[in-house]
Amino acid sequence: MNQLENAEVFFQNSKKKLVRKSTHDLFAKKDILICGVNGAYVPTDVQQVKDFEKAYDDITACGVDEIYFVSMNDDYVMSAWWKSLKIKKCKYLPDGSGAFTLRLNNQGGMSGGLTVCEMYNKGMGKRSWRYLLLLEDNCQMSYVEEETPEGTANRDNLEEDPYSLTTPAACIKWLNGRQQKARIDASNDHTNDPARPV
Repeated sequence: MNQLENAEVFFQNSKKKLVRKSTHDLFAKKDILICGVNGAYVPTDVQQVKDFEKAYDDITACGVDEIYFVSMNDDYVMSAWWKSLKIKKCKYLPDGSGAFTLRLNNQGGMSGGLTVCEMYNKGMGKRSWRYLLLLEDNCQMSYVEEETPEGTANRDNLEEDPYSLTTPAACIKWLNGRQQKARIDASNDHTNDPARPV
């Protein structure tokens, strides 16, 4: 378990002025699902956001308070993207400077060195890799990412855009796999076990 480093991101306020917000404040005392995506309007990311919006209630039923999509785009772009997709439930984290994504990539722990890729071949520079990260009160609890395609040395400048391990269905299976309390309680319940001495 790793505490997430704090990062400041910029949102527009009601007067369209940029204001700084702390990720520690945004995520405090909540179970947050972070979805890393390459960028606003990227076709695969458009599909992923739509899929998660549709499955929002099923995902939050697995013990998640809020779902955030993080992209290395500024708030002007992210806000326009959300409006174009008519997203109401999922939230976005505008990380135009990479403050959140680069800290996450560099801090070590379960996601260390895994959350950033290069997409210069598509004119996009450094971007977030596609991943899911579960936070509990700003602590990294669990992490899953798309695999680097077979036969490639690394994930930089890929032509492929994998999206199979971070779909809503895969996410729900992953989150439910962490919910072991009921199974453990049942295995420890010996009230009806005739072999157990009273």
